[in-house]
Amino acid sequence: MIRGLKVLALSVVVMLLCGICSITNLSWAEETAKDKYAPAPSTIEGWVEYPEPIPSNTERDPDYPWVPKGPFPYKPTWPRKDVPYTGEQLYFFSDFLFWGGKYVDLVLYTPLINKRGLVTGRNLYVRRLSPWDDYDDVVNYDRSGKVGTNDVFLSYFSLLDNPPELRGFSQLMVKYNNTPKKWKDPDRYAWVPALRRVRRSAGGDRQDDSLGYPFSNDDNGERQPWEYDYWIVGEDVICDSAGVKGGMMGEPKSIVDNLKDLLPGVLGVEQNPYRKDGCIECYVVKMVHKYDPNYYLGHMLWWIEKHTKYFIRFEQYDRQGNLYRICDYKYDRVDPGGNVGGGYPRSVAQIVDLYRDFRVYLWYGDVKFGKRVTDDPTYGPGFFSIPQLQKEYFWRKAPNYRPVTSAEHFPPYPHIYEAKKAKDRQGVKTVPENLKKKMKEHQEMWDKRGGFDPWGWAKRTKYQEVK
Repeated sequence: MIRGLKVLALSVVVMLLCGICSITNLSWAEETAKDKYAPAPSTIEGWVEYPEPIPSNTERDPDYPWVPKGPFPYKPTWPRKDVPYTGEQLYFFSDFLFWGGKYVDLVLYTPLINKRGLVTGRNLYVRRLSPWDDYDDVVNYDRSGKVGTNDVFLSYFSLLDNPPELRGFSQLMVKYNNTPKKWKDPDRYAWVPALRRVRRSAGGDRQDDSLGYPFSNDDNGERQPWEYDYWIVGEDVICDSAGVKGGMMGEPKSIVDNLKDLLPGVLGVEQNPYRKDGCIECYVVKMVHKYDPNYYLGHMLWWIEKHTKYFIRFEQYDRQGNLYRICDYKYDRVDPGGNVGGGYPRSVAQIVDLYRDFRVYLWYGDVKFGKRVTDDPTYGPGFFSIPQLQKEYFWRKAPNYRPVTSAEHFPPYPHIYEAKKAKDRQGVKTVPENLKKKMKEHQEMWDKRGGFDPWGWAKRTKYQEVK
């Protein structure tokens, strides 16, 4: 009798625990069941550091244990009862969204400013081709029969129109689908107009500036997700990015209607990501390189929006723990058609190298995907080739944006968020006081103008009084 009562009591406890888990897990399902265009719930007030980071104990692929078990897009694994995905899964989602879009064509306006306040402007022409249709083929390597070990993951063609001595400088970067057991360095071919020749660079230093910008070759496509260990270290509320308040993830209706084509079955992607206050909530994911003991970064923090699974910000810390680089993004919309016909383009972005007080602001303009690219008569399989590099051919007209020609024109710095205290953000204290003062004064300058609007500036609809 007593034994029977114990068994009954234990059964009740198990049922209650399962019920609690089910209720918690259902909260995500319930979100998608209600009005999907309604604002996202407000679950936190601001920065929250977890008492214990959530490790990525994701089940491994039996043949390729350096990647999570598929298929991709990954199913929820609930590393904590209120967190559906691990940091590793979240970053794989973000990496796909960032490099996804089989056919991509854009022209960026990219003014740079150095520590002395010298501003240089240039347009960067870019075409990208991903030879795969489905990211699941990438993480399935040789099993897929489409993107095997060391096969091409991405072809990236870029062309500069300024400064005058570099006009026509072009580069073709080919990135490969690597593994810890077999690594193939990216190939880079550059056409140097002054020399009238193509130079080839295989490999190179991953921390080197890419095309003279304050971001590294790794930041510009050479980083591979499986190289890192991941932890979710907290959550945060973000209300502005790249100097712009609100609208960080892009047009909400396009997200709700079209993101499911890119990430089918992923929790949250059919939900408006914006809260009533216009802010978004993010998981903060810590990344540490696990294969190279001499890797130039100690760790990185990535702010990945809870619903879209797309990152909005990253911070890089050097091996001594100093805050080194910050990047903020703002997105435009989600184009329909999945990976082959559509994509999730950026609108603007800003990157700052805090060592050198060197930064760039990027206006993305009209980003084309799918048939808008392939129907262009200048596009074809032979475009990503050495002969194309030598042509110095500008296939699109550069946007006629209002130029940024002085420090007074340059957008605000990214926030360093000193009030967001955390073990992994102690390097914020190492930002020099004179640089923090400069950041504050520059922000105040734009506040007096009513805030910064990148497209109001670029399209000449605002700030006419700024000479």
